[in-house]
Amino acid sequence: MKIIINQPRSSYFVGGAEMISFDHAINFYELGNEVYFFTISPKSIGLDYTAQFKKFYNNYSDKINIIEINQDSKIKYIYSIQPGEDRCRWNVESIFYNQKLYEYIFGQNKNYDVIFSYYNLDAVFVPKKIISRNVLYLCGVPKEQNDFQGSFLSVYDKVIAISEVVKKSWNKYCKEEIDIISTGVDCNRFSLKKFQENNNSDITLLYVGRLISRKNVDKIIYAFEKLYKEYKLKLIIVGDGPDRKHLESISSHSEFVGVVSDTETYYHKADIFISPSEYGEGLQGSILEAMSCGLTVVATNTQVNRELLAEGRGIIVEPTINSIIDGIKKAVDVDRFKIAQDSRKYVLNNYDWPKKTNEILEVLK
Repeated sequence: MKIIINQPRSSYFVGGAEMISFDHAINFYELGNEVYFFTISPKSIGLDYTAQFKKFYNNYSDKINIIEINQDSKIKYIYSIQPGEDRCRWNVESIFYNQKLYEYIFGQNKNYDVIFSYYNLDAVFVPKKIISRNVLYLCGVPKEQNDFQGSFLSVYDKVIAISEVVKKSWNKYCKEEIDIISTGVDCNRFSLKKFQENNNSDITLLYVGRLISRKNVDKIIYAFEKLYKEYKLKLIIVGDGPDRKHLESISSHSEFVGVVSDTETYYHKADIFISPSEYGEGLQGSILEAMSCGLTVVATNTQVNRELLAEGRGIIVEPTINSIIDGIKKAVDVDRFKIAQDSRKYVLNNYDWPKKTNEILEVLK
């Protein structure tokens, strides 16, 4: 099949849906499909490429057709707004991007089987004579869902949700059945970490993700500051976002490393992974990556996390400082080697990327 992965933000922004788009493109290609990856040219909006996009480009530009679309210069002003601050920012971006995308596609005189997008407004009014099927992959639930956002689901031929929770949230806007196909994890890249024989060494806590309020990174820091001396803890925070300066100001012992392209290196350094997000998550790729590497995961009490961490594979907490403190204490005391073995096996059996990609291809037939 000729498949378009349509992710305008992947070149300049690091988020869950952006990372998923890279994985989809790579795995569709690995399974023998002809893949075209469309995104915005950061140069056209005065921004820089992310390290993740550079890595993707360097590794796959000779295998995957990567096309950068110049965004309209008159909307450069929206890029001074931090992603996540204003939902309208995404909508304006998508509407103008749509026009430029289709101008490019019409000019190429090619036909495609599928266009695969990740945001409701990223592929409206798809030219059916050129692109046979228009597919939307829903990665999460916005804090303030509304009928305007939901109404655009009707333009897609197929809607896929990352989890049951995401499906239920959007189902009222979709006449056709929404399929549930989760993301996966590259189990070769995110391999099982080596365990230290010295039990007296420091225990490293890890957070990977955006530094925004709903992720509750401040509560991780407050919990860590209360425990680090008694339990010989370290805390590494991987990621960036509008809350970084504030988080650095409230932390005296945490290590902030920013956005990196080799997150597997940090999973292999760590012992316990913490993710106390409050809302909006579908299925967090960082949790799957941590489980694949054999970390003990401490995560928020959501339906998805309860399934992932069932049968002793991790520790469920509430998004409060006291609950996170209790979760860290439990994670320090459990048999982390057994959890590592169980988590790795569970991810291999259920979330390996080739398995998930084949599930998507079956739905698209």
